[in-house]
Amino acid sequence: MNWMKSVLSVTVLSACVLFTGCRSSKMPLTPAQQGALVGGAGGGTVGAVWANNAGSLNSWQGAGAGAVAGVAAGALIGDALDEYAYGNAANMKDKEGQINDLQRQLSAAEEELAKLRNQPGMENVQVEAVNGQLRFTILNEVLFEPGKAELKQGSKTTIDSVLAIIEKDFADRDVTLEGHTDSDPIQKSKWKDNWELSYNRSMSVLYYLMNEKQIPAERLKAVACGNAQPVVPNDSAANKRLNRRAVIVVMPAKGSIIVDKK
Repeated sequence: MNWMKSVLSVTVLSACVLFTGCRSSKMPLTPAQQGALVGGAGGGTVGAVWANNAGSLNSWQGAGAGAVAGVAAGALIGDALDEYAYGNAANMKDKEGQINDLQRQLSAAEEELAKLRNQPGMENVQVEAVNGQLRFTILNEVLFEPGKAELKQGSKTTIDSVLAIIEKDFADRDVTLEGHTDSDPIQKSKWKDNWELSYNRSMSVLYYLMNEKQIPAERLKAVACGNAQPVVPNDSAANKRLNRRAVIVVMPAKGSIIVDKK
């Protein structure tokens, strides 16, 4: 998920370069560059607001997604303005078609994610699509007692809601179970460190899916992340709470080509 921050940072940096380094008063920005710049900034803002309203763990993720989409749409709009300026109506129409297609794709993706978030039992689950993965994030407090790796009895209802979506629409996909902790060192529990705790928690979810829900073992993988992949800095109790999480990841379809954004 840190790639989202990188994307937004690169977008903002690129904007600064465009303003300060690449053009002078004698060489103004082209319509395409202006469109990309405005689109990226606008998209980043909208993405951040949308992520916050949707209950995302981190509005940086929404901002990054919005910036990427905004730059793409903005650049296309700028290209269309270029074509218009040079009187090339045919190429301008082609650019308009590409813009409309991109907008339809973004709207369809938003609608699909909204449907998943609004399904019964998903109140404690964050849903996002990243690099071909569908990621269902559940805070550890929903699944586990502090310092323990056994699933709470009530937590199985939440996992079952996620599993119902996976088996309905992604029954041919592999599933990875990620365990994450905050940065506080282990003190009172039996675990050696956060790596061991996160591993045992991810294995608890795996065993539940395999033994009680009969998900084939070859589709499942458990991953311990410890405190190595925080979504926000571990500098407050509120942030540490967000970093303590389990993620059920539906992997990309086998044979699909995914462009990894870092």
